[in-house]
Amino acid sequence: MAKEIKLGFIGLGYIGTIHATACFAIPLIFKRLPFTVKFGQVCKNNIDDLPYFFEGGVKTIDELLQDNDLTAVDICTPNYLHKKQAVEVMKKGLNIYLEKPIGLNGDEAFELMSMAREKNVINQAALMYRFMPAINQARDIINNGEIGDVLNFKALMLHSGYLDPKRPMSWKMRFDTSGGGAVIDLGIHLVDAIRFMLGEVKILQARSETYFKKRPTSNGFDSYEEVDVDDWTEAYFKMQNGAWGTVETSRISADIEEETRFEIYGTKGSITISTKQPRYAFVYKKQDNQYIVGNYKEKSTFSKYVDTIYPDPKYSLGFMVDMHMASLMNFFLNIVEGKIVHKETPTFEEAYKSQLIIDKIIESAKNDSMMIEF
Repeated sequence: MAKEIKLGFIGLGYIGTIHATACFAIPLIFKRLPFTVKFGQVCKNNIDDLPYFFEGGVKTIDELLQDNDLTAVDICTPNYLHKKQAVEVMKKGLNIYLEKPIGLNGDEAFELMSMAREKNVINQAALMYRFMPAINQARDIINNGEIGDVLNFKALMLHSGYLDPKRPMSWKMRFDTSGGGAVIDLGIHLVDAIRFMLGEVKILQARSETYFKKRPTSNGFDSYEEVDVDDWTEAYFKMQNGAWGTVETSRISADIEEETRFEIYGTKGSITISTKQPRYAFVYKKQDNQYIVGNYKEKSTFSKYVDTIYPDPKYSLGFMVDMHMASLMNFFLNIVEGKIVHKETPTFEEAYKSQLIIDKIIESAKNDSMMIEF
């Protein structure tokens, strides 16, 4: 008999809608699952516009947590609310799925990691690039020595949404409510994916720029507010394995299509990964002087598992929803098992490790690209 997982939501903005879409589509795409997801209530400010499949809406977390049938809660709110809300959820002993970054900084992330351990709840951060098939394929190819020793790499996530100088001020442009600009909003994904594929960071240094130093207040264009987070950041890493590389994040880079891209160069070849083709890595073998694109046979246990939870191409809802769907599938399957089954899961511990690196990038950029060693 399938386990019923009753899921409450805190926040239902853009990213919450992505999560809900993924949850709603799971039973349409995957058959004979060992769980069913029942939508509970949503905690949000405006509860007059909720879809029919939610039980209803509440305006406070206390009201949401009065439901004794809840199994888990999905938190999709601004960064500055994550710690407080996650603590309330875990106090109830509920399993928790939390948007990235899990806190404003490493200290908050550490507190949540420690509490998740203490309460022994299934916990996961929405660091969903770990469930992108192309990234898992690249990880396997690297671990199997197919491109030799990794020499250098590039990771880029370049968006353009903040190019409009009239874009009003929001919590994402204030350090005390966001914890950073592009570096934390986008960079946390790149840092986590690089750690996932290449291991831990040994040394870093970084630089940031804020090109639009003032923004109109949310009340109109008569007054402006100082922006104290970055529009663009580039970090230079030396990894424990000796590889050097760069991680670049931007919210002011114009292109016809936004793309997340990884380039990894080794002594025997190279790998390119793009969200334009999330299922397969592009592998270049120097000795054969050829590109290889397609299925890879020497898969790790985790890669084989990801194949079972990532939507089939004919059911794709776009790479964003697809990756979140696979990530949420992993969360629900861990709840069924009552434990974190795969060590590759982006638990709060893994999210904490990635957030520590973000902290150091911010510190380096503020101190004239100071080199920081771990």
